[in-house]
Formats: sequence, C-alpha cells, structure tokens
Amino acid sequence: MLTEEESNELKVDEIIDLRGRVCPMTFVYTKLALEKMQPGQILKVILDYPPAFKNVPQSVTAQGLGEVIAKRKDGDAKAFWIKKAGS
Repeated sequence: MLTEEESNELKVDEIIDLRGRVCPMTFVYTKLALEKMQPGQILKVILDYPPAFKNVPQSVTAQGLGEVIAKRKDGDAKAFWIKKAGS
C-alpha cells in the first residue's frame, strides 16, 4: 500500500465520485469503470457509505478486477486508488 504522499503523486486515469451511493451500486459503478479501463491504469473511487469502505475493495480483489494500491480518509469519505488488473 502506498503512503499518502505517494498516492498524491499517482497519475490517475479516471475518478468516480460515489458519495451518496449505497451498496451494491458502489461496487457496480466501480466494476463498470474498471471494465472500460486498460490494464495498469489507475481508478480513484471516492465513497462515503461506510459498508462500501470494506465491500468495494474486497469485491474488486475477489473478482480479480484490480488491486487497491492506496487509500485515504477525508472527513466522512474515503478514497481508494485501484490499479486495473491484467498484463
């Protein structure tokens, strides 16, 4: 997992702001965004629904869609940086 400073320097290819959305839609939107991306690209996901803080990263990993490489709490929200899986 990257440090906060390292995550600030990441080149993010796409950002989805899912504040106000609840499970399971938080994962559905994350999955759809990752499916449109190329392997190795970085998706930043912003969430404010506490159950999604665990469910989205867990589901992304379990389905082999990508790897959470950084996360940061910002007030009531959390941001996750996900590197799309593949070669």
